[in-house]
Amino acid sequence: MLNSCFLISDNKVITEYKEMNIKDSLKDENCFLWIDMESPDDKDAAIMSEEFGFHELSIEDCIFPQNLPKIEDFDTYYFITIHGIISRASIEEDMEMLEINIFLGKNFIVTVHEQPSVAINTVKEKIRQNPLVLSKGIDLLFHAILDRIVDGYFPLTEQIDDQIEQIEEDILADPTQKNMERFLHLKRIILSMRKIIIPQRTVISRLSRGDIPFIEYNHLVYFRDVYDHLLRIGDMLDMYRELLTNTLEVHLSGTSTRLNAIIKVLTIIATFMMPLTLITSYYGMNIPMPEFTAGAHGLIIVWGLMIGTTIGLFVFFKHKKWM
Repeated sequence: MLNSCFLISDNKVITEYKEMNIKDSLKDENCFLWIDMESPDDKDAAIMSEEFGFHELSIEDCIFPQNLPKIEDFDTYYFITIHGIISRASIEEDMEMLEINIFLGKNFIVTVHEQPSVAINTVKEKIRQNPLVLSKGIDLLFHAILDRIVDGYFPLTEQIDDQIEQIEEDILADPTQKNMERFLHLKRIILSMRKIIIPQRTVISRLSRGDIPFIEYNHLVYFRDVYDHLLRIGDMLDMYRELLTNTLEVHLSGTSTRLNAIIKVLTIIATFMMPLTLITSYYGMNIPMPEFTAGAHGLIIVWGLMIGTTIGLFVFFKHKKWM
């Protein structure tokens, strides 16, 4: 539904403007218009199609949001898809991204998203407190929205940074199933963020190069600042991924070392038992044994063979430094 509408006309800022003729407002070059739609329905689709003349494929992308970050050039507007983080997202639960579709024109912005956006609500509140923010130009309003969306990643990266150090210590000290699940969960979050951040950098890079006629040259520096933030976030995610990979390698190496030590002990025990088993099997046969004709001396001979063999193997292993 159409969530809110902000308008500046004749140097007067009108906030939360509901009743208006959009086409007439768009024809006025001195008019700046921002319309925000949340959970768009058929009525919103009709507004986008009939009032703004947006392409049907762009509208479809808004109604069924399953797109990676992108920017598309149309005759009178640009269609931009950006992803932010749901406000409730934390490191302890699966991360859910919020797709925000933006139509940017000469004197209008239309934002469309399925769920409430902290970034967009922050900009709205800023406008309510100081309506003259809108009078600075549609490109700076667009920058304010992008800047809030990108800055929303930083709290999550800080949580990741805190968790990585703790998980490293826990896995190396106690590689239980629970700690491994935490490790894999954190790795999934990092990969999900990288999947969005990388194409999003491409979009912001284009916005900061001066290719968009609706963005003034003097304002490009603000978009380059957003791009720098994305670069920083991307570098942090790469570093986190490398740290997790190294932690996994150390964990697997430690597990392999412990497994080898266990196998070594079991092998030594089995090696000691082999000659003893052979001797006891030989003397356990149900046939007369010449060794036992000497009475009790036969038992001494058997025990002597077993003890002597064990001592011999022990000395041999020590000499080879296998023990």
